[in-house]
Amino acid sequence: MAKKTDLVLVGGFLGAGKTSLLFEMAKRLNKQGKKVGLITNDQASELVDTSFLETNDDIVEEVSGSCFCCNFNGFADAIKHLQEQNNSDIIFAEPVGSCTDLSATIMQPVKEKYSDSLNLKQLTVLADPTRLKAVLKDHSNPGDYIIYKQFEEADVILINKVELLSEKELAELVEATKKEFNNENVLTTSVKTGEGLDEWFNQIITSEKEVGRKIVEVDYDTYADGEALFGWLNGTYSVEKEQNFEELATAFLANLAQRFDSENLNVGHVKFLLQGENIGLVGNIVGKKETAALRKLNDGEDGVFLTVNARVEVHPDNLTAIIKEEIDRVFKEVGYKEEKLNALIPGRPNPTFRYREIVKL
Repeated sequence: MAKKTDLVLVGGFLGAGKTSLLFEMAKRLNKQGKKVGLITNDQASELVDTSFLETNDDIVEEVSGSCFCCNFNGFADAIKHLQEQNNSDIIFAEPVGSCTDLSATIMQPVKEKYSDSLNLKQLTVLADPTRLKAVLKDHSNPGDYIIYKQFEEADVILINKVELLSEKELAELVEATKKEFNNENVLTTSVKTGEGLDEWFNQIITSEKEVGRKIVEVDYDTYADGEALFGWLNGTYSVEKEQNFEELATAFLANLAQRFDSENLNVGHVKFLLQGENIGLVGNIVGKKETAALRKLNDGEDGVFLTVNARVEVHPDNLTAIIKEEIDRVFKEVGYKEEKLNALIPGRPNPTFRYREIVKL
């Protein structure tokens, strides 16, 4: 009998830290000799996440153009490709950050159709503590409705960024979360420091508990309204020469953060990757300008390329104008060329499958 591959889905809203979590866990597992495959997901191609994860030398498949649930066959093909190409021991899959109803549309069909080749693990939803606190108080608007539903269907809720909280604040948040969602599987981690990562992974990989144990009621009208709040932009630019590399990236990050704050725009996340022959730099904004962060990657690439992904609560035409103006401000002197640019409002979710009942293994 061919070996089964462990499949781990990590959901959670924009900016929760999913990609960083998968990057760190893959790095740890690689050191243990495990073969790790990763699947990224987005409404459009040209993903920072894919390029970022590839710097670990892991095999990364990208399902773009729609979410996993609306392109289940594409998701299944990506899994099969990783099994055949990489003989993966573990596959991590990261759904679109504004996606929910994963238990009904992904977990149940995987259980029914692929239990002979996959060990499906508990659905983990990663939580940014600030957004978690907010939806515990009020989830009446469409955007917060999606976040609430993500937590409601989770097998495991994993609170990230615990370095931002005192011990008392964290304990209170864990208890409030357990109570609100009637879920004792509330864990904590800091992807930044590594605290709690191994504990989370060991629990989900060894757990005998039922996976995809909840199917929640989802109002698809409200769900669609929540996704449509955000303009989505993916763009790639070639930069003519590598000059003052870190200075350029720092300026671009600071300018974008300041621009979004000055226009009082709600940032889901903004990510960019600036890659050259000698070094790579990845930047993130997941809220106000204070959340902006830049990190170095030990990876090079022939030529210099800038990839930008932005999810901001503004019309995509306005978002496009902002990104173009800030790129021109920073990169005009060194020279650049727009290679690809795609800006959109996500369409109404239309899942390939939506199960009404739990599939028992």
